[in-house]
Amino acid sequence: MAQTEADATAQVAPTNEELVHAYRVAIRSRTTEEYIVRLVSRGEVKFAIWGPGEEVHGVATALALSRVLSPDNFGFVPHYRSGALVSMWLELNDHDTFALDLMRQQFSKATDELSGGRQMVYHQHYPKHGILPVQSPVGMQLGKAAGYAKGFHVLGRTDGVAMAIVGDGTTAEGDMHEAMNAASVWKLPLIIMVTDNNIAISTTPEEGRGIKDLAAYARAFGLEHFECSGRDFDDVYNTTLAMAGHVKDNQSGVIMHVRDMPRFNGHSSAADVTFDLSQDDPLVQWGEQLVARGVLASEDILRRKQGEGRDFFAHHEAGRIMEAEIDNIRSIISQVRSEPEPDPASIFDHIYAPFPNVTETVSDGSTNITYAAAIRSALDHIIRDHNGVIWGQDVGRLGGVMTATAGLKAKHPERVIDAPLNEPLIVGTAMGASLHPGLTALPEVQFGDYVYNAFHWLVYLGNLHWSSKGQARASLILRMPTDPFGGGAIYHSMSNDGYFSSIPGLVLLMPSTSLDAYGLLLTAAEYDGPVVILEPKFAYRLALGPRVPGEPEATDDVESLKKSTMRGDVPDLDPSARIPFSKASIRRSGNDVTIVAWGRAVYTALDAARKLEAEGTDAEVIDLRTLVPPDLDTVYASVERTGRLVVAAEDRPFAGFVRSIQGHVVERFSGMPTRAVGQKNVPGIGQSPTLEKATVLTVADIVDAANEVVSTEVKGSSGFAWMPRRYLEG
Repeated sequence: MAQTEADATAQVAPTNEELVHAYRVAIRSRTTEEYIVRLVSRGEVKFAIWGPGEEVHGVATALALSRVLSPDNFGFVPHYRSGALVSMWLELNDHDTFALDLMRQQFSKATDELSGGRQMVYHQHYPKHGILPVQSPVGMQLGKAAGYAKGFHVLGRTDGVAMAIVGDGTTAEGDMHEAMNAASVWKLPLIIMVTDNNIAISTTPEEGRGIKDLAAYARAFGLEHFECSGRDFDDVYNTTLAMAGHVKDNQSGVIMHVRDMPRFNGHSSAADVTFDLSQDDPLVQWGEQLVARGVLASEDILRRKQGEGRDFFAHHEAGRIMEAEIDNIRSIISQVRSEPEPDPASIFDHIYAPFPNVTETVSDGSTNITYAAAIRSALDHIIRDHNGVIWGQDVGRLGGVMTATAGLKAKHPERVIDAPLNEPLIVGTAMGASLHPGLTALPEVQFGDYVYNAFHWLVYLGNLHWSSKGQARASLILRMPTDPFGGGAIYHSMSNDGYFSSIPGLVLLMPSTSLDAYGLLLTAAEYDGPVVILEPKFAYRLALGPRVPGEPEATDDVESLKKSTMRGDVPDLDPSARIPFSKASIRRSGNDVTIVAWGRAVYTALDAARKLEAEGTDAEVIDLRTLVPPDLDTVYASVERTGRLVVAAEDRPFAGFVRSIQGHVVERFSGMPTRAVGQKNVPGIGQSPTLEKATVLTVADIVDAANEVVSTEVKGSSGFAWMPRRYLEG
């Protein structure tokens, strides 16, 4: 530590009152967790995770951080072993019921304010206190915190800091490289705190840790490196104080390596929960140091003694402070035991944040706004009106490979950001940034085929609102091109609605017209939840569907508009246009068969309907627009009238979303003839135009399916047959 840093820490050394407070919180944390071990041993709780051994580090870290940072300019994602740190931070910021909060979560009670019994213990979320939501995949702390740090910069803060706490085993995750890359390229005020106990459940560093030198690793990314012994209160406090000041003042990232951390009770209740007496206990040692300094009396502190059995308390003299905490924890456990269990019906609460209450913009005529230009205009409004920020590969200088962000970098140079070539980084950091109130994250993945290594983040985004009992918001709109178009071959041609539609909690959109792309984007910007928009590649350079409000009508103005948008300019369209979520559009009315489609398949279905009409069959074509949650009422009303259904999409029918729509109808209208068609069930789409044509959805596929269902006699062996209402009312 530099001399000036040493002088600074000496001026803010903890007072005796603060040391007593910190010791009490550390003792409370140990008491709580060892009582949870007892509950596990008795079978009162099914599963538990904990962190006995990290108390000294936790309280020293929280106290040092509080000298430099506050919930106003600091956000962090704890580790599941960070109980003492979280408890101390909360108490320093006027929240003193952490032990009660924790026990309610441990018992999975309805009174659990953090998740209502949906999350396991130590999955915390205290947004008012700067504690970001914790998830089980531990590596995701890193991308989330990096994104939150980026969010501070987007919002114009020059004093913000974010922190992710991980164990040494997590340094093997790809998330570590992603966060380091983001911190380096974007110069983020990010603390990556590695709490090192030399074990990852049962995996040793020799077996699982490829980074041999964290200091060299930090230097390779241009980050600073700090380290301390997690057993030594003074070392942790002084190093953390210097480190936090460095990050805040320089707005740059660091690795904080906390060495020598003990682990006393195994990883979790799934392991051996016996307290490991072979290791020295930093909590016992720190208590003795406080006695030697005259801060505490010898009767106050925790000490080891000879004992028998597996129980922690059998081998320790509690001391006056722990005795008081034992009474407190026993009282809390008694209270929580009697509190109500969650209502089973509550599982359906908070799947989605409330949808924006918008009125659909109805328009006539034909638009001259291309699909890409409509997206550009909507993004322009979202940046200006909803504090939006775009990042993704080639979205800035190039304007996106599909031109959907062309012209936006010139208008908003700080809000359109070319990101590293790393989809989990793009999506994960956007998720972290979206946790800032009032900020809308607009990540783009260059091709939908490349998003699968970020699937983890989509699953998490889907369960975030539900798992936090509706308290966590992630205002994020993820866009990506999808569907086959013009010889893209494997990894540039696939459809992925079947993958994403199976994730509960996501809003999944696939607009097929310029107005729908524009209006759905603006509706998504008003929604406090995650939205995924799949954009058919064929559509970007086409003007599709009805007029978009605000586009010019005079001939000269129209020609000027066409030229400017083809150059990549951003049209100025009416910002009040909206298309509601979960409302389908009937693109063609008909009476003989219903065809439900979305994306490019809508136009294939309309072509098929025209061919069917020439053959004497009147087909209705429904464009879902919102895939999840779908507008089943419109589908049901149509098939009740037509008595026949074809579901058509560019994705594979096998295990695909088309089967979901088909299944809903079959369950509702037993005996109704239905077919589902789409891409052939082969591993990919070939480069050859001949192979592509043989693989993708065609007009003939839909026509053949429609003819099959129309010609099917609806009559079962029982004599029962489902019939359209019009045949029963005549």
